[in-house]
Amino acid sequence: MSIRVLVVDDEVLLASLFQQRFRRRIQSGEYTFRFATGGREALTILSEDPEVDVLLFDINMPDMDGLTLLELTAGLIPDARAVMVSAYGDMPNIRLAMNRGAFDFITKPIDFQDLERTIDKTAAVVQALRESTRIKALAELKARFFDNLTHEFRTPLSLILAPAAALLQRPELDEATRGQLGGIRRNAEELSILIDQLLDLARLEEDRLPIEESVQDIPSFVSELVEAFRPICPTIRFQADREALEAAFDAGKWRKILNNLLSNAVRFTPEGGMLDIRCQFSEETVHICVADSGPGIPETELPFVFDRFHRADTRHAGSGIGLSLAYELTRLLKGSLSAQSRPGAGTTFTAVLPFRAENPAPPEVLVSTNPFHPTSYPSGNPLILIAEDNPELRCYLSDLLGKEYIVLTASDGRTALEIARRELPDVVLSDVRMPGMDGFRLTRLLRTHPATDHIAVMLLTALASVDHLLAGLSEGADEYLIKPFRPEELSLRLRNLLNRQEKLRTRYRESVGQAATTGTKTPDTFLHRLAAVIEQHLDDPDFRAETLAEEVAMSPRTLTRKLSMVADISPARLIRTHRLRRAGEMLRSGASVADAAYAVGFENPSYFATAFREYYGRTPTDFARGQ
Repeated sequence: MSIRVLVVDDEVLLASLFQQRFRRRIQSGEYTFRFATGGREALTILSEDPEVDVLLFDINMPDMDGLTLLELTAGLIPDARAVMVSAYGDMPNIRLAMNRGAFDFITKPIDFQDLERTIDKTAAVVQALRESTRIKALAELKARFFDNLTHEFRTPLSLILAPAAALLQRPELDEATRGQLGGIRRNAEELSILIDQLLDLARLEEDRLPIEESVQDIPSFVSELVEAFRPICPTIRFQADREALEAAFDAGKWRKILNNLLSNAVRFTPEGGMLDIRCQFSEETVHICVADSGPGIPETELPFVFDRFHRADTRHAGSGIGLSLAYELTRLLKGSLSAQSRPGAGTTFTAVLPFRAENPAPPEVLVSTNPFHPTSYPSGNPLILIAEDNPELRCYLSDLLGKEYIVLTASDGRTALEIARRELPDVVLSDVRMPGMDGFRLTRLLRTHPATDHIAVMLLTALASVDHLLAGLSEGADEYLIKPFRPEELSLRLRNLLNRQEKLRTRYRESVGQAATTGTKTPDTFLHRLAAVIEQHLDDPDFRAETLAEEVAMSPRTLTRKLSMVADISPARLIRTHRLRRAGEMLRSGASVADAAYAVGFENPSYFATAFREYYGRTPTDFARGQ
C-alpha cells in the first residue's frame, strides 16, 4: 500500500528534488507525493482529497506558517501525522510544534536518508492508529449487534416462558400436556441462558463486565448451587473444609462459573455415577473441584476444552460456550480454571477463585406481625400504564395484569407520556427500547414534571447489563425487571411497589397540615409546596381548590388525581385541614375564636366553630382552654 505524503514548502525546487531522490520508491508505488508551496494551497488540496498519511510542513512560509497550518489540519485529517521541517537553529519553533501535536521533525539541510526513515516510521504509526480505530469500531459494532440480538430474542422468549408458566399453574391439566408445557419452558429457559452467555462473552471482549462484590457465606452459597442439581443427579455430593466463611466476592459471576461446571459434569455423568464437589479454603482463595465419573476427555482434546465453541464429544448436546465463559470469567476475577482427565476415568475441573474475608455485623432483621394484604385504593383498582412496542407482549401483559388492575396501553414512549400526564396512573410499566422515545427518557420526563413525579416506574426490558440497570435507576426507575420474566415475579414486584406507595400515601396523609403547626416540612416536596401556597392565601375566603390548582400550574382534575394518589386527600380537604390546624395554633397562642376564624379565611365564626368541632372533636373555646 502506497504511503501518501503531502509536502508543504515554499522552495519551488523541492518537488523535483524529492522526485529525484525517491524515484525508485515512487515508481514501485511505495510513495505517493503531492506538493504545495504554501499553507492555503495545502488546505485546498486537503479539502478536495484528504487521503494523506504523512504531512511534511516547513515552519517558515510567507502566506501561513507551519505552526498555524498544523493546528488547522488537525481537525481536517485527525488520523494523519505531521513532521515539521526547519533550520537547525530554529529549535524554539520546533519545540513549540512538538508541543502542539507534531509527530517528529527534521532539520535543513535535509538528510534524505533520515527523511526516508522518518516517513516510514510516521506512516507505520499512522497505519497502526487507523487499524486500532478500525478494530475499535468493529468491536463497538459487534457489541451493538449482540445487544440488539439479545433484545430481539428476549421479547419472544417472554411470550413463550410467561404463558407456559401461567398454564402450568392450572390444576386441570393432564400429565401429558403438563409434560409438554414443562418441556417448552425448560428449553426456552435453556435458550435464555445461552443468550445470556453469548452476551457475557461479548461484554468480556469489550471489557464491559464490571466486578460487583457482595458479602455472603461461601460454603452455603456453593452448597445451594449444588443442591439445585440434585433433582437431576441424586448422587451428587458436596464437601467443604469450612462450615462457614463470610467473604466478599462477585456472586453473580461465581454462580455462572459454577453452574457451567456443574451442568457440564451432570451432562457427562452416567446414570448412577458419582459427582463430587469439594471446597478447600486458603487465606484468600477457594479451590472448588468438580469431579465427575463420566467417559473423560481424550488427551488430544484436553488443551482445547476451554476454547470457544469447541466440543470434545459431539454425542452430547451442548453449545461449546459454557466452559469458555467459565474460563474467561475466572480470569476476569484474577482466578484460574484447569481440567484434568483420563479417558474412562472421569474429569475434574478445578476453579481457584479469590475472595476478601469480611467480618460484617449481623444484618438487621425486621419482623412484621401483620400479614400482607392487598391494598384497597379509594378510587378502586390501581391504574397501570403499559408502554411496550411489541403488540403481542403488550396484549399479553394487558391480559395478565387486567385481572387485578385497570390497564392502559401505549405502543411507544411519546404516547405513554401523553397518557401518563392525562390519566396519572399509579404505575408505568415500560419497555426501554421503543420507537420515538425510549423508556429511559420516558422515566426522566415523568420524574422531572411536578404532575407526574410521584408515579412509580417499572422498566421491563431485554437490556440485562449492569450499565443499563444503573442507567435506568439513575433516571428514577423504581424497579428494573429483565426479559424473559416470570409472571409471578412481575406480579409480586408490582404488588410490592403498590403496597409501598400506599404506605407512603398514609404517611403523607398523616403529615398534611403539620408543617403549619410544628414548623416542619412535609416529607413530600409537592405537599410542602402546596402548604406554602395555602399559607400565602390563608386569610382569603375566596381561595378554593381551583385557585390552588392554578397556582401550581395544574388543571383541577390533575391536582385532584395527584393529591388522591400522593396523600389520599382532596384539594378542598387539604385547604380546610391546613386552615384548621393553623387556627388551632392561633387559639393556643391566645387569639379569640373570631380572630382565628377570620385569620384562616372563614367569613362566619359560627360556621368556623362547626368545622373546627368536626375536625378536633371539641369546640374552639374548649380547645383554647386545653380541655
